[in-house]
Amino acid sequence: MKIQHKIILITCAIFGFVFAFTSFITYKSFIKSSESIFYKDLSRTAQISAMFYLEKDELNRANFLPIQNAFYQLNPDRKISIYDQSKTTAFNTESQLEINPEVLETIKEKSAHQFSINDTYYYGLFYEDNQGDFVVIVSAKNALIEQQKTSLLIILITVFCVGMLIITLLIWQMAKYAYKPVRNIIHQVDTLDLNSTELLLSYPKTNDELENLFAAFNNLLKEIKNSYQQQKNFVDHASHELKTPLASIINALEVTLQRPRTNEEYKENSENVLQSALRLERILKNLLLLSGIQRNLKDKHDVRIDETIWEIIEALLPKHQDRFQVEINILPQKMQILSAIANETLLYMAMFNLIENAAKFSKDQVLIKLYEIDNKLKIDIKDQGIGISPDEIQFLRQPFYRGKNTEKIDGNGLGFSIAYLILEAHHISINIKSAPEQGTTISLSFP
Repeated sequence: MKIQHKIILITCAIFGFVFAFTSFITYKSFIKSSESIFYKDLSRTAQISAMFYLEKDELNRANFLPIQNAFYQLNPDRKISIYDQSKTTAFNTESQLEINPEVLETIKEKSAHQFSINDTYYYGLFYEDNQGDFVVIVSAKNALIEQQKTSLLIILITVFCVGMLIITLLIWQMAKYAYKPVRNIIHQVDTLDLNSTELLLSYPKTNDELENLFAAFNNLLKEIKNSYQQQKNFVDHASHELKTPLASIINALEVTLQRPRTNEEYKENSENVLQSALRLERILKNLLLLSGIQRNLKDKHDVRIDETIWEIIEALLPKHQDRFQVEINILPQKMQILSAIANETLLYMAMFNLIENAAKFSKDQVLIKLYEIDNKLKIDIKDQGIGISPDEIQFLRQPFYRGKNTEKIDGNGLGFSIAYLILEAHHISINIKSAPEQGTTISLSFP
């Protein structure tokens, strides 16, 4: 059963229970109130009857006349019985077969007692007189109460059925309206295409739990999209980029095996094969790193950015001697901004690629400047190299893309794209300013 139908069923059951309970209380309260009024009327009849039968010999005609008039105005359908001390009938308008000695004793003990047997209502009154003690019992049937019971029951059942029908229809419509965003999301999920440009769900801004759920689902879809894109890129790039070194290795070996070679020729061919193999190794290493960025990103801890930069410079010094100049323009009381929560290995790789590229393309020193703006760490990596054309900067994020002026410089176009993905995953913004033959400045802004 769908959750929507479960909610409709449970809600209707709750409303039905409350409605039925309220109707039951209303029915009982109304009947009890009607019976109470009727018992009061029977009590008045009992008192007038007692005075009419038992006080006639004690009152003069003037005092007895009002009692007589009141008695004659009583409802003639009511049965009146008066029992003496011996529990025998002293006066009786009509026999009341249901009365037994136990009932008379109860009335005497309580002074007054009301009860009903089947559809007949009884009121008993204990009356003390100079002639002795008497018990007056008045009984009657109330057709109006029985009619009211039936009418009220019919009304309540009708209102209950109609009310439940209306409530069910309203809840059904409300459930359809409330679950409309969910059905919309389900439809979007059913039609999702991993190859589409935007793998996101659209939903209205409702500021409720559903919006939070859809937002969390969109974050998950982003990760799925990134993982899928990385896998796709890995296959596409691997099949494209691995062809060249593999072809070079195969050609060199085929040429070598065509005829006997001198030692110098074997050495030269072996060096060519080794260079192609090393290039193949670098490409595979970068591709594997590229595909595992999101997976390794979860392992984060506190990292000192300045220490990471010094480690990178120390690793690059053997190949790029005296190329680096580092400036740290941060006040001592703000040195804590040099610490960041990051994956140390990935952040090292990103910074290494940027600094190595700057050293590789620069004709002079590379300036690495660390400073603070609005309590945030900023890093500028400035080289004095061949620069980048403005219309090419937007393509640097693409794996294997290389500028037109980099043909004579060794590389595979993966370094910057890897660095960019790592920095983006750490929410570190990157900005590039460059022009041909005027060098390049890469500015990083840490969160």
